[in-house]
Order: sequence, then C-alpha cells, then structure tokens
Amino acid sequence: MNFAIITGKVISEIKVINTTHGAPLCRFTLEADDRQFNCLVAEKKAYRFVYDIEEYSVITIEGTINHRMQLVVQNYRTESKPNYFGHIFDYKGRKLPHKKVMF
Repeated sequence: MNFAIITGKVISEIKVINTTHGAPLCRFTLEADDRQFNCLVAEKKAYRFVYDIEEYSVITIEGTINHRMQLVVQNYRTESKPNYFGHIFDYKGRKLPHKKVMF
C-alpha cells in the first residue's frame, strides 16, 4: 500500500455507514490541487471524525491508498473550520433578524 499526506477541503457531506460487524465507517470526498479523493475513516476514529469535521473544513490527512484507490485515513488534523459569515449577515453587513438565522 502507498502512504500519502494530503491537505485539502472536505467537499461532500460526511456519511456514516454501519457495517455488519458493528464498526462505523465514514465516507467523504476531499479536494486537493483540483483532484478529488474518496476517503474512508474506520473504527473508533469515525466517531470523533464526525463531530470534529464539517463540510468545507480544510484538513490534513495521513493515510494509505487501498486497492480501490480510496484514501484510508490513519490520522487527521483540522487546519481551518468553514466560515459562516454569509449566514449571519446579509449583503450590506447588517445582522439578519433572529428568525432567519440558519443555525
């Protein structure tokens, strides 16, 4: 197997897949240098990964590439979280009313 260290942006929703033997599996797509990588996070790391990483986060991944050309994550680090500035303020910089805030 090949070992890779890649820094990129999570561009898809993080999907949790339950396997038949009970261990969770997370799947997402990472974009780095105009290339897309299918990534997997397995076992106990998957629980923490779901809560740590959001869509459009920039992360650094250390992992191996399996026979299906998927990046299996061994270790990860969050570089930056997504910016929700556009959800809080409208185009003129005024704060939106409470009922229109998205989160």
